[in-house]
Amino acid sequence: MNVGILTSTDIRHRFFVNTIADVFNVTAIVHQDTGYIPADTDKENLDIRTAKTLRMHFNERTRQEQAFFNHNAQTRTGQSDCKVCFVDPKTLNSHDTVNFLARAKIDILLVYGTTLIKPPLLDQFAGRTINMHLGLSPYYRGTATNFYPLLNEEPEYVGVTIHMIDPGIDTGPIVRHARAEITPDDMPHTIGCKTILAGIEAMIMTLHEVEAGRTNPVPQWNEPSAKLYQRKDYYPSQVVKLYDLIDKGLFTNYATRMDDVQDDMKLINPIMIGQPLTV
Repeated sequence: MNVGILTSTDIRHRFFVNTIADVFNVTAIVHQDTGYIPADTDKENLDIRTAKTLRMHFNERTRQEQAFFNHNAQTRTGQSDCKVCFVDPKTLNSHDTVNFLARAKIDILLVYGTTLIKPPLLDQFAGRTINMHLGLSPYYRGTATNFYPLLNEEPEYVGVTIHMIDPGIDTGPIVRHARAEITPDDMPHTIGCKTILAGIEAMIMTLHEVEAGRTNPVPQWNEPSAKLYQRKDYYPSQVVKLYDLIDKGLFTNYATRMDDVQDDMKLINPIMIGQPLTV
């Protein structure tokens, strides 16, 4: 089975590529620079506290991602058996990208961390494109969907959805949900990194099932409380609010009610991990 990967360029994305390639025959990798930098404080007229909190938050993201992922995050260079190219939001869905993947004889296409997949790319690999969405669909769709559950005091909705891609935003049939254990000692980026590990584990399980012909994606259901977040919904002040919630016991309070709230959620073939699993 020849696997193609569409992803971004950060440490977490390179780790995703390399972990998948350690297990499966990856023949093409497309890295997209999304051009989105929420950590840029210079473009905002921020008060001192907000700017300081924002810098701390995104510096800590880098620190934790290096600790979790840097041991297997080298950028792969194109070889005869695996081609690599770099695109931007304007060229991701182009015929050039389609032709690049077609030359690699892709059987299944994985997506993690890019902008929205559209025609002609969407059409070329219809029914063969699997997304790793950082968020639990259909409850949280769109962008930063493991940030907003924390901001909304709903840590139970932090997770990953492995789903087939359709024309909507994280609306395709679900193969599997994954979550990571949240403890009172966690902080946003330890939770985020553990959740990424859970998602990669879920993706590997899914690819094994694809090879064996055993996948049975479940159409997403109408969820009355579903939330969709886009980049325009983000404000730096939300980061300050999150850390205020943490200071007031967000994760400690969640630990005391965790068993009660998660029983109310509908999840598909869910897995939960604490420490990284062996792949």
